[in-house]
Amino acid sequence: MKRITALLHAHRMSDIVHALEAAGERRLSVVQARGLLRASSAREQDYSVELGERVTQEIQLDVFCEDERVDAIIALIRQHGRTGQVNAGWIFTSPIEDVLLIDRADVPG
Repeated sequence: MKRITALLHAHRMSDIVHALEAAGERRLSVVQARGLLRASSAREQDYSVELGERVTQEIQLDVFCEDERVDAIIALIRQHGRTGQVNAGWIFTSPIEDVLLIDRADVPG
């Protein structure tokens, strides 16, 4: 099993999530974040007192999938995450060692 993490512009998330759902992907999480992506518009930017510079409102999308689905999911995220900018975001993959159900210790995830 793999974890695909994508850092993306917030305005692209609706298309990406709908495409993932249409492809049958349901194991995902979406978290609001702030980072250093180049903003698509002034509305996406804030000034961070902590960092001392402008930051962009981003979304961290995590998708958890079987190994054989990784390439298809990455292609889908790339297709629907494009902004027309050179730096539209990043995608990372990492292995998942174990999947455990919270309410059933006797059954693997």
